[in-house]
Amino acid sequence: MDQIDELSRKLEKEKLLASQKVARNFIYDEFIVGIGTGSTVRYFIQELGIIVEEEDMEIMTIPSSYETQLELVKANLPIGTLVEYPELEVYVDGTDIITKDFVLIKGGGGAFTREKILASASKEFIVIADSSKYPKELTSHPVPVEIIKEAISYVIQPIFNLGGELKLRYGSGKVGPVISDNGNIIGDIYFSNQYNPFEIEKELNNIPGIVENGLFPNGGHKIVIGRDETTDVIVRELDFTTKQ
Repeated sequence: MDQIDELSRKLEKEKLLASQKVARNFIYDEFIVGIGTGSTVRYFIQELGIIVEEEDMEIMTIPSSYETQLELVKANLPIGTLVEYPELEVYVDGTDIITKDFVLIKGGGGAFTREKILASASKEFIVIADSSKYPKELTSHPVPVEIIKEAISYVIQPIFNLGGELKLRYGSGKVGPVISDNGNIIGDIYFSNQYNPFEIEKELNNIPGIVENGLFPNGGHKIVIGRDETTDVIVRELDFTTKQ
């Protein structure tokens, strides 16, 4: 138990280090900043709130979920919408895994549809992670998927035809599957064999009834990984004209 607690504290510290790195080095005055969802992002929001106050910066934040919106309110950060600000300087988010080829699987918080929209609307996508997230095998984590309620039975067979098994995601404290901020059902697709993430991302979204999935095959422009007492910054040249 002590070893588990020690590892947990180490990973939380790495999330904080990576978040501090991004907030203090890659966010500038007058930036419009898209912000993802999850435990790592909470550290970033807290740090961003401190920096904005210390430096008297003027920024605008665009949240990917209601959960993130509440965290931004706590940090006294200004909040806008993608309707008002359709082009963002940067989008910052965590991830569930990063493969050796820098493919991301995201969506543990169920907000991946809006996350993917914000990533595509941004000039730069920065990923924050602890050392446990990289590198991982593609099949080590299921692919989250958002499904329209009426299609929940229909999509099972097409997903199976692609080599995946759909399991609905259930949360604590309520009866029934997890529902996204968009009012759709969240599920997870398990693949036992290796697959091409670019092809599977497109094939899943071609199934009627599937709104979006949590594969981000292009990865991010910058990947900032907390590692022990420091951070690794991986900078990649990406062309997002082929959108996420």
